[in-house]
Amino acid sequence: MNDKTPIIIPAYEPDDRMISLLEDLTKAGQKKIIIVDDGSGVKYSSLFAKAKELIAPEGTVISYSENKGKGGALKTAFSFVLENMPDVTGVVTADSDGQHTVDCIRSVEQKLLESPGSMILGVRNFDKEGIPWKSEFGNKLTKKVLKCVSGISVTDTQTGLRGIPVGFLQDCLAIRENRFEYEMEMLLQTKGRINLVETPIQTIYDSKENHQTHFDPFRDSFKVYKVLGKRFLARIREKLHF
Repeated sequence: MNDKTPIIIPAYEPDDRMISLLEDLTKAGQKKIIIVDDGSGVKYSSLFAKAKELIAPEGTVISYSENKGKGGALKTAFSFVLENMPDVTGVVTADSDGQHTVDCIRSVEQKLLESPGSMILGVRNFDKEGIPWKSEFGNKLTKKVLKCVSGISVTDTQTGLRGIPVGFLQDCLAIRENRFEYEMEMLLQTKGRINLVETPIQTIYDSKENHQTHFDPFRDSFKVYKVLGKRFLARIREKLHF
């Protein structure tokens, strides 16, 4: 794996799936890993201590006491990269819940190295069996709304496995949203700036009925659609020359 593309893993109250991922990454030769402990609390301190041991000496664990949300955690890591890693090509973001394997991460990393000016999306297949209905329905609906309001067409709007070029990180830091809607806003910000490139990845859920995630299908979906609604209104005002 390439040290020009550090792996960023935001984590809030993670479990052993994160440790398994870190073990696999280090065995594969990944040295630069940035983990953000997004205010998980004392209960999880031993887990992050173990993570720190696994990714030493070149890996980093960033911790803070207040939960900032996934977007806040990603922005913390992006700032760290810009301040401390001037020679990187970009970063690869991955989730801590077991959905992203080393092979999937490597696939996104390779695409980023091949297209260093593009954002790479590791996209899942939501038509296969075993997909939680909330995830399948949510993604299929959201990608239609996204295309309608912005013209952006992607296969997987919710993927957390992304390759982000270093030149776009500053734009990502300027995004105001801090929680799950942050990743939707990130897609919107690519419009007219950088290309989106997709690469297929495995579709992994630990349970069709009860996949463990911190994404709230009602609260967080509302925030995602609020972001899309703002973009829709902005597009209408632009057409009407308001």
